Amino acid sequence: MKKAVFIDYKQGELPKEVFERIAKNFNKIKFVMRDDVDILSKVKEADAFFVKIFTKVDKELIDASPNLKYIGVCSTAFDTIKVNYAKEKGIVVCNLGGYSTEAVAEFFFAVLMEHLRELERAKTQAKKENFDFQDFMGLELKDKTLGVIGAGKIGSRIAQIGLGFGMKVLYFSRKNKPVIDKMGAVKVELDEALSQSDFISLNLVLNTETKNIISKDKIVLIKKGCIFINLAPPNLIDEQAMMEAAKRGKLTFIFDHADDTKFAKEFLATPNCIVYSPVAFRTKQADINKWETFVGNIEKFIEGKPQNVVNPA
Repeated sequence: MKKAVFIDYKQGELPKEVFERIAKNFNKIKFVMRDDVDILSKVKEADAFFVKIFTKVDKELIDASPNLKYIGVCSTAFDTIKVNYAKEKGIVVCNLGGYSTEAVAEFFFAVLMEHLRELERAKTQAKKENFDFQDFMGLELKDKTLGVIGAGKIGSRIAQIGLGFGMKVLYFSRKNKPVIDKMGAVKVELDEALSQSDFISLNLVLNTETKNIISKDKIVLIKKGCIFINLAPPNLIDEQAMMEAAKRGKLTFIFDHADDTKFAKEFLATPNCIVYSPVAFRTKQADINKWETFVGNIEKFIEGKPQNVVNPA
């Protein structure tokens, strides 16, 4: 490959050592913003695109680059890329796989326990030198049912941790997961996971099959009092229906993709909805993994051994 184009990156934005490792594989590197009116002419000689999580790579952009062989997205999500069309063109698309698995799995339990044990209220109260405890009464995780919807790398890790807490774990997945099966997790259909779980973790990749999978009809099935935590793309859910269910007191909804939904302000104003900034993936270890995987994907592709391919032939 000769020419690489970074889309939506600014020159100097990547860590120096990361950029140097990438640059040595190409004769020419260009930076361009997706909203540049001349982007189609600026990418026409590209052999590789390197894009951010929300960068749109549509048919027009792909067709403008007849030499394109590789698209690397610096995230686990890739729903803004026309991956099937890229596949038709013989273009490999790679994401970051499980770079933030531990970070996101741990964050799930952090926000769950913060809510169950009212840690923020206890801390705020103590700062006021009020050490009363009579009106605090939390819930324990042991013997509760955890529903894991999507048992990929993150979902499976959440299941493992839940089992370690002594929880009963139900999971919904296209395939059986032998590792967590052996530990005691039980594969079920989506409706059963929704109706039987005290706590739910949504971990699916967003695509045409999974968009709005947690529909209004599915939300009706959710067990009353359930705590539903979504650390995946919000378009997996009928957000209006979820807000209505939370407002009625049917469930508590917690999510961290406030930057990826037009309903963030509405969620903030809705009772029983808790909104976090998108920080689940933000740990030092995950950041190291991110760049190592991003560069490693490129190097492996050039070696003829592509990894983390999301549109395999």
